[in-house]
Amino acid sequence: MKSNINLYHPRFAPKVDYLALPSITFVFVVCASVMLLIGLSAHFMASRAENAYAAVETQNRMLQSQVDMLQAEVSNWKPDEALTTEVEDITRNLEKQERVLEELRRRSPLRYKGFSVLFNDLANESSSDLWLESIMVSEARMDFTGEVSSPAAFPQWLQRLSNTTSFNGKHFEEAKVFLKDDGLKFELRTLRAAENTSGVAP
Repeated sequence: MKSNINLYHPRFAPKVDYLALPSITFVFVVCASVMLLIGLSAHFMASRAENAYAAVETQNRMLQSQVDMLQAEVSNWKPDEALTTEVEDITRNLEKQERVLEELRRRSPLRYKGFSVLFNDLANESSSDLWLESIMVSEARMDFTGEVSSPAAFPQWLQRLSNTTSFNGKHFEEAKVFLKDDGLKFELRTLRAAENTSGVAP
């Protein structure tokens, strides 16, 4: 037989009131904590950005100060008169050298062509009985000195030279063989630019 009778109905069970003061207080505390954390984070990042900006600004001021100092030094700099004079002299000398080089470049094709033909003629008419010791050639003159093994070798060499392009039709101002302590020597001198009307013919 039941000794206890449950007269409690479910509708009489206690209900949670979310609008009650404790609930509202809890929600407020949570929201305030979140806002505080967000504010602290924003303040921290803003502080870092401000410090970085200040550092860059300080560096810019230092660089600007250095630029101002350099500009002041440049504006106050005066050229060394001796050095300026030396530079001007060097510049003038360089200009003169350039003019000389330009003139040489203008003349060189014809001159080198003539020299090349002359040396080829001398090489083609070389002899074992005669050898050149000195050759002096300019645009106007040709001077040769050397040694021969016999007096007859020199006129034979001149005869062969007269058939070459460089010596054909030319008369020599001087052509001689002479005896020295170390052997028979010869000298030969002639003009390049035009034929001589007098002198020794080859």
